[in-house]
Amino acid sequence: MNATALEAPKFVTDSRGRQVGVLLSLKEYGRLRDAEEELADIGAYDAAKPKAMAELAAGEFVTLKEFLAKQRRA
Repeated sequence: MNATALEAPKFVTDSRGRQVGVLLSLKEYGRLRDAEEELADIGAYDAAKPKAMAELAAGEFVTLKEFLAKQRRA
């Protein structure tokens, strides 16, 4: 992800002047969604890594070659 500066926020206010929302450009919205997706991917990886490493250490895996051979037989 590129570390680009965000635009100055444009706030939406209610009749009392309280900030109730923010307007974003489509480009900035897209960047934020991409960052959210990347963060979710990192979280999923971090959650799965301990189990995967334990399975590898225990020898509980198949090689890609073995997997593909099994798929062809099925």
